[in-house]
Amino acid sequence: MGNIIDQVVALVDDFELASIFPALDTVIGWVTLFAWLCALAAPVTMLVLGLRYRYSPPEKANYRSGYRFFFGMGSQEAWKYTQQLAGVVWTLLGGGMTVIMLIVCLFFGLMNPMTMVSVVLWSVGIQLVLIVTGCVVINKKVADRFDKDGNPKR
Repeated sequence: MGNIIDQVVALVDDFELASIFPALDTVIGWVTLFAWLCALAAPVTMLVLGLRYRYSPPEKANYRSGYRFFFGMGSQEAWKYTQQLAGVVWTLLGGGMTVIMLIVCLFFGLMNPMTMVSVVLWSVGIQLVLIVTGCVVINKKVADRFDKDGNPKR
């Protein structure tokens, strides 16, 4: 019995627990990278979609791609107007948020990880509010201009 215990002790004796965990600076690097990705995902996506809707919108109303809104899908004219408006609004919001978030991300190196995570959470919350506000503005403008059948209002 003593022989088996001696063998187990010999195996574990040279083992360092720290060897299975990554170095702290590597973990902080992962947190920083993840913070950059979280902070920039929505703004860059909005910018790309805004440019696409502005310069290369889907030709016909469909349920797969494009900015879909009930009043904007009733006619070709309403669809085209909705895509152009969404393109302008999302390009401006996405571009502005991308620039602001790039500036914020440049300061991540000066922050401790918890502060960085707090800044990212606040930023994502503000981004969400701006995205919803942009959608409300687009939907209101389209509903003011077209009826439910896509006919222009007088």
